[in-house]
Amino acid sequence: MQIDTIRFGQVEIDESKLIKFEDGIPGLEEYREYALLQFEDSYPIMWLQSTEDRGVCLPVLDTFAVIDEYVFDIDDTDVQELNLSGPEELYVASVLVIPEDIQKMTANLAAPIIINTTTGKAKQILISGSDYNVRAPVFPDIRKAIVREEGGSDAGSVKEAE
Repeated sequence: MQIDTIRFGQVEIDESKLIKFEDGIPGLEEYREYALLQFEDSYPIMWLQSTEDRGVCLPVLDTFAVIDEYVFDIDDTDVQELNLSGPEELYVASVLVIPEDIQKMTANLAAPIIINTTTGKAKQILISGSDYNVRAPVFPDIRKAIVREEGGSDAGSVKEAE
C-alpha cells in the first residue's frame, strides 16, 4: 500500500502492519489509522504517520530501546480493549517534542502509546500514579542508546584531530 506524506513523500507500507486507534489519539480523534515509519538514519526516533491525512505525522520514541528503567502497569481495561494476551504482543512508543535545539527534546512518558503488534490495535493511555512527566528530557538517553546500538563511543561528541 502506498501512502502520501508531507515529510517523506510516497511511502510503501505493509497494509497488515497498519495501526488502528479505535478512539483516535487525544487531540487527533478524527484520525484513526496510522503507519509506524522507521528509518535507519533516525532510529530510535520513528514517525507515526496518519494514512488519512498526509500532514499528520508524530515523532515517537521506541521507549524501551532508550529508557531501560521505564516500567508501568497497564490497566486491565486497556489490556482487554487492545486484546493483549502477553508482553510479546506489546510495543510502547512515546510521543516526542523536537524543538529547534534537539538537545531539549522531550518525550511524553506519562501517556505512552500502546500497540498490539499482532492485531494493530493501539491506544494512548495515561499512566496513573506515576512520577513520569509529559515533557521528560530524553536527548541524553537517545544518545546513549545510539552509542550502544553502534557499539561505538559517544556519538554526539566532536573528536579532536590528533
